[in-house]
Amino acid sequence: MNKKSAAREFCFQYFFHMQLPIFKELREESANSNEAIISSISQFKESTDTLLEKNLFQYVVGQVENTLKHYGELEEKIEQYLTNWKVNRLSKVDHTVLLLAFSELMYHKDTPPKVVINEFVELAKKYGAKESASFVNGVIDKFAKSEIL
Repeated sequence: MNKKSAAREFCFQYFFHMQLPIFKELREESANSNEAIISSISQFKESTDTLLEKNLFQYVVGQVENTLKHYGELEEKIEQYLTNWKVNRLSKVDHTVLLLAFSELMYHKDTPPKVVINEFVELAKKYGAKESASFVNGVIDKFAKSEIL
């Protein structure tokens, strides 16, 4: 696994963890404070013994910051590309993967969309249900073809 893939996986794990109801207050605080985000990510990083180079730590901070800042907009975008589904019915894994994939495609345009899609489909394969990868791939691909590519 390359270093950027490891950073995406760490980001997924962190954001999955942050979506638990007990972290609602911290999520709201972090959405308004870069310092709170950095502190929260640093604490999570220590608890997982994850090694991230400085530039990859900054990628994670940027990804989390953009996802929190644009959370409502991202939810609306995801909902727009779901067929016969509602965001609140998605599994937490699929929801987290879609949030981070849409966020990266919309706000971190330095990576080719096909790479981003592949990386997040791989996370869905690793952490999601049997059908998660194909479901996530379809939603992200439809969004990317319509708005990014």
